[in-house]
Amino acid sequence: MLLQLIRRINTLGLLFILSIVLCSACSPAQSQHVQENHAKAQPHVDAAHYSSFWIWGNISSSSYLQKASELYILQGEMNWSSALKRSEFIPQGIQVLNKPQQKIWLVIRSHHLNWSDENIRHVLQRLARWEKNGNQIQGLQIDFDAKTQNIHLYAVFLEKIRKQLPKKYRLSITGLMDWTNVEDQQTLKLLAQNIDEIAIQTYQGSHTIKNYTLYLNKVSKLKLPYKIGLVQNGLWQAPTHLAQDPYFKGYVVFLLRSEKHN
Repeated sequence: MLLQLIRRINTLGLLFILSIVLCSACSPAQSQHVQENHAKAQPHVDAAHYSSFWIWGNISSSSYLQKASELYILQGEMNWSSALKRSEFIPQGIQVLNKPQQKIWLVIRSHHLNWSDENIRHVLQRLARWEKNGNQIQGLQIDFDAKTQNIHLYAVFLEKIRKQLPKKYRLSITGLMDWTNVEDQQTLKLLAQNIDEIAIQTYQGSHTIKNYTLYLNKVSKLKLPYKIGLVQNGLWQAPTHLAQDPYFKGYVVFLLRSEKHN
């Protein structure tokens, strides 16, 4: 009886050791499989989970839009006419709405920095028209893709716009992720003095830009209030530092006209 018990113990010990060896041999493949599944499972931006949106055109009404707290609404473009040698304001986007429960920003997409006084009057008229229709107008957002090496010129332009914008309106800008590399203190000081927020865009077209975390890990050093711009259905996983960043002010989701996964 004692001999059988010893043999049983030895057999169980051998099986235990063998299971450890087999498990160790399989772990690299299993680890890779887990990583692949994690990558495939990276969450997409579900607009229903957010409350602030860019509206760039005729977006069909959705429940999340009705519940939105903040809307950034395209109202026109500033183009440069080579033939006329002047800046032209081209109205775009949707007509004036009545959204008294939501904070409204009017967005101007600009392709240059040579705005005329007439251009600025057009913009101010748009702001006043939306405000007279019972809306909570927060201010103006300028969407301009300044190259990082030219961002000082953009900061000077924004100083000019701030001086002509009534004090009751705030000034917002969109920003490229590469701007997180800006180190010139004079430029950063100009931006801090004249803008109320910057919305860092993590996407291009309808696709999320790869390696966005490498840029967003540096954005806090700009010491500017910022929001993060996401694209609807784009890939997104929030960097862990955002929750503790005092400059981070939330998200804005760019709504697509058609459903796409990126």
